[in-house]
Amino acid sequence: MNKRQANRISRELTSAEEQRLAQYRTQIASEIPDLQARDQMRKDARDEATLSGELRRAIHESEWSLAEIATRAGITPVMLDDFLTGERTLRSDVMDRLAGTLGYELNRAG
Repeated sequence: MNKRQANRISRELTSAEEQRLAQYRTQIASEIPDLQARDQMRKDARDEATLSGELRRAIHESEWSLAEIATRAGITPVMLDDFLTGERTLRSDVMDRLAGTLGYELNRAG
């Protein structure tokens, strides 16, 4: 079986393209610490031994995108992201909608 190789076209970057690339790299490098901190917040909030933590785990395990989950629950993706990082709490009716969206039902024990 023949291995297919990608056709690569290369050329020298123009001065303007090099400057733009350098700006993008600088911007990306400056955003990395914030992205890492938010990711750690997400992990910490997901690992909480609480109802909110359980709901966060269900959201992370869902096959749907965050935008789809937010739309189905009637909230904005930003609101959902803030909940996932622990920066925002949700009203009980919003948590109910999220739980229902993810297929959870509330059952009384006993």
